[in-house]
Amino acid sequence: MQNNTTTYTLAKLQTYDECPQKYKLCYIDRVHIVEPISQTKTGNNLHNIINYYLKGNEVTKLVEALPKADKLLWYNFKNSDVKNYKVIESEYPFNLKIDNYWLTGRIDALFEFDENYIILDWKTGSSFKPENVKFQTSFYLLCMYEILRLKKLIKMPEELSLQYLNLAANSRINIPFTQELYMQYRKQLLDIITNINENTNFYCNKTPACKQCKYYRACPYI
Repeated sequence: MQNNTTTYTLAKLQTYDECPQKYKLCYIDRVHIVEPISQTKTGNNLHNIINYYLKGNEVTKLVEALPKADKLLWYNFKNSDVKNYKVIESEYPFNLKIDNYWLTGRIDALFEFDENYIILDWKTGSSFKPENVKFQTSFYLLCMYEILRLKKLIKMPEELSLQYLNLAANSRINIPFTQELYMQYRKQLLDIITNINENTNFYCNKTPACKQCKYYRACPYI
């Protein structure tokens, strides 16, 4: 059983939302599963260069060293509307407390534009779909709104939005925030934490996605 001194990350909450048994195997039983090395080099390279660039550093030589395909992703970022935004933070880590529970995470960048704030998250994979990151969307908007509100930088959720930059498709998806969504996301998050704390039976959701779960062979419900 968890308690209110536990720090909750996006990964932890999303894992429980997907499947309580997966959460138990990963974060309580700490079952270690050896996985194939993923192809994350492109994403990491671009994130590092963008972060370095947003902090005001010269990145010409770093960009020149990139493979041709990665250079295209960089130029898609460089030529996007981001150039019109004011950089507030890049690779911004955060910690905050909501109803006695600690939440922690990191966003790619926070910008200010037209007296509003924008969370930006860049994606380098061609298969990116916004419906696959719904939980990330709610977590980032809720947490950053609470932080900016406590800093007295904004007063209403409508002053904050989240944008996904799909660098592979050279497209942008803007997700506005509202008071109604704030209440919905807050309840969703606190309900998940309450369920984690009170759960004595970490059941398996048993969905078609189970076969793709890395804990499939370790799950006692399969």
